[in-house]
Amino acid sequence: MKLRERDYWLGFNIFPGIGPKRFHHLLSLFGSAKKAWQAPREKLKQTLIPRKILMRFFEFRKTINFSSEILRLEKSLIRFLIIGDKEYPENLKHIDLPPPLIYIRGQILPEDKFSIAVIGTRKITAYGREVTERLVSGLTAHGFTIVSGLARGVDSVAHRVALGNKGRTIAVLGSGILNIYPPEHKVLAEKIVSLNLGALISELPLGAMPLRGNFPSRNRIISGLSLGVLVTEGTTVSGTKITADYCFRQERKLFAVPGPITSPLSEGPADLIKKGAKLVTKVDDILKEIEARKVKVTSQLKTSESKKPNFENKDEEEIFQLLLFGSKHIDEIVKGTKLTSSQVLSHLTAMELQGMVKNIGQGNYILAL
Repeated sequence: MKLRERDYWLGFNIFPGIGPKRFHHLLSLFGSAKKAWQAPREKLKQTLIPRKILMRFFEFRKTINFSSEILRLEKSLIRFLIIGDKEYPENLKHIDLPPPLIYIRGQILPEDKFSIAVIGTRKITAYGREVTERLVSGLTAHGFTIVSGLARGVDSVAHRVALGNKGRTIAVLGSGILNIYPPEHKVLAEKIVSLNLGALISELPLGAMPLRGNFPSRNRIISGLSLGVLVTEGTTVSGTKITADYCFRQERKLFAVPGPITSPLSEGPADLIKKGAKLVTKVDDILKEIEARKVKVTSQLKTSESKKPNFENKDEEEIFQLLLFGSKHIDEIVKGTKLTSSQVLSHLTAMELQGMVKNIGQGNYILAL
């Protein structure tokens, strides 16, 4: 089997120990996943990857069967997207350290760029259920895709109400797609896919367990996929708070529903409102705030679509891949691509004229698409 560049991204994703930050480091140093994968031991030992992880990686790359892994994906009707793919969610692409690779079962459509995340406590009350149902029904009626984490409580209510209203919904997992958690939500997960009303997404390998450490990273994806995050009910110390923190960092709109002051599950939204979240009592409160953001995203996507990469050669494509994870100094590009300084500068100039890259000063470049 002839391996493609994207297959090496898959290999790095399957190997435990090299997450987005370390993968980005390797990509910056070597210029491509293939070069990093095939790099001699001595060169890899000069990277910032811990020695213990490298020793395991040396054994892993000798034993992995790429054909078997790809066949497993095909049999499970699961595909993967890398950050350079056209279908990779636009909102997610622009967060800090986006997942280099995501697994998808189901469909992600262009309209899913207009998503609102709905999150909250697993121990939902009758009040929390009522406001979640009311607000999600209104959001789906206005064409928003509902993003949540397939967890018990608010998450599952949000997914079910979206489906019940024939709206779209995306479930972001803290486990592999072949290991649905919690197990009682397997039917709900299957319904999202079988009704063609959304997708299951994970950055974790297919059979990954739902370990506690996976969920903070999962929460950054929930926020990253969305234009805004709605918290309907929750405590001040929870995964909900972690997602809200990501929302602030990613410059997404944050919304919170006030609740009875006698309920501990009203403390989370109340605390977020104090910190700047928009108080929500009806769907219109969300629509007013999100409309400007929606217009901005539409404008950005139209610009992006009118400037699809049209590489003149493989060197330009290699530079483009290197810049996917953020700005790079020309010296870093030289090091990552193994081209000479004059070659890199020539390509960057041509790419800048085509509107692919932008010089932001002092020898630093970013993608302009």
